Amino acid sequence: MLRRLAEKSGLVFAIVFVWKVALLLFTAQPVPNNDAFFYDGPVVNFLLHGQYCNPSLVHALPISGGEVFSAYPPLYQAVLLGWMSMFGTSTLAAMWLHVFLLGIYFLVVLAIFRLLEVPALATNLAGLFLFGITFHDRPDTLAHVLGVLAVWAQVRGGRWGWLAAGAVLLAFCTSLQIGAIYLLWCGMLTFGNAWSGRSTFPWAAAAALGLTLVGLVALVKWGFPHSWTGFQEHVKITPSLTAWRWPSLLELLKTGRTAPGIFGAAVLTMWALARKRASWPDFARSPLAWVAITGALAALAIIGASLVKISPNTVHITNYLQPVVVGAFLGAGSFVRTDERLWRSVVGLFVLLSLVTGVRAVGMTTWGVACARDVSQQEALVRIRTEVDALPPGSTVIASAAYLYDLASQTNLHLIHNDWPAAPGNPGWETQAYASHRPAKIILTQFDFHRRFGVTVEQLKAHPELFSLQMTNLAGVRPPDAFPKLQRVVQHVSWAPVIVDLTWR
Repeated sequence: MLRRLAEKSGLVFAIVFVWKVALLLFTAQPVPNNDAFFYDGPVVNFLLHGQYCNPSLVHALPISGGEVFSAYPPLYQAVLLGWMSMFGTSTLAAMWLHVFLLGIYFLVVLAIFRLLEVPALATNLAGLFLFGITFHDRPDTLAHVLGVLAVWAQVRGGRWGWLAAGAVLLAFCTSLQIGAIYLLWCGMLTFGNAWSGRSTFPWAAAAALGLTLVGLVALVKWGFPHSWTGFQEHVKITPSLTAWRWPSLLELLKTGRTAPGIFGAAVLTMWALARKRASWPDFARSPLAWVAITGALAALAIIGASLVKISPNTVHITNYLQPVVVGAFLGAGSFVRTDERLWRSVVGLFVLLSLVTGVRAVGMTTWGVACARDVSQQEALVRIRTEVDALPPGSTVIASAAYLYDLASQTNLHLIHNDWPAAPGNPGWETQAYASHRPAKIILTQFDFHRRFGVTVEQLKAHPELFSLQMTNLAGVRPPDAFPKLQRVVQHVSWAPVIVDLTWR
């Protein structure tokens, strides 16, 4: 097995991509996450009804929900608009876009490894960490494609620095957080290359990038003040920054599962320095080592911030940095390759670490396949369409993101995204918000139901204005979300809906 991995560079990348395509083709996985329609809804609504906003958010975000979607930078929506104009507004159309973008990401990572002359074995070991990328239904996919393109251009050097600056700029126009992390990574690469004498500092490109970023912010703030207000409307409800905190055990476990390859590369680098198997000048002279070190530092910055100051889920950004860091680190590992026994131990270590980060991929391929055979995506949507077609015109339906793509064509229903019934408030605000809308149906994925909205449904039963509540769970195969000890390990692999029928006094 190791011989094949050592001989055929990119083999694992091809295997992962074929796995992604097969999983989507035969099981419609990964099921769109709870906030996927937050980002895709404005394009769906524009193509179906002619207005660039997301009406399912209107009760929480009046501007982005009812006037113009400005809660997030717009580049991803522009790409999605082109894609959905050709392939339609269905859930599957959105899912195929992200597989396509992942294919581009794979190719750019391989191009980085080719530039750095990463050996085939190191390339394929890095490819194992691609199995950790299992949530890809947000602007993040496009932002990471642009980010790794910037890293590739930075490695290429010379006049390609302008492409790096442009790609970082476009990453900012897709996701502010991801744009910032690639700016940090490329900035460290730039300074390192200038310090080691591999290239001169690209003052013109750096100045153009900085001025353009400032100019775009000024343009939106003063040229489009209403859109700026819509952006602030979202920031106030879901701020990235939190109060300073100590990380919880669950946050530490999530970090360990998400970025084990980053920690492995960082620890082994420090071990090599401590044992004098390598020195900082050795690392500085090696483009491979410098890419690995700067990428690991950028990832560790995100990890540290997500543990104490910013949203814990931000740690998932490192999923896309990890393959590049691991491949570059192993490619630069001359300080262990001279010792055959030690090198085999390092290879075995990174194989084990890839299994840690790929645990959800294993769950999708086993338990997820069983869930798809129980209730397929098509069967779930047919049942949901039958349910809503029987409702009187003007009825309110609260639904999970995965179902809203196909419900959005309904013109006689008032659709509400289950995560956005109102702006967050005091404890119990979701139950109060749900009751205030008097929904005829609540349609939830297994993930959303077991994540927290099953509690909301239970609380609604005691509402004085509710006459009756009947719940139907279509899952014959219980998903991992239904088991508290497993739902944080493998989650969101079932299309089977939980349908709640409500009658109000």
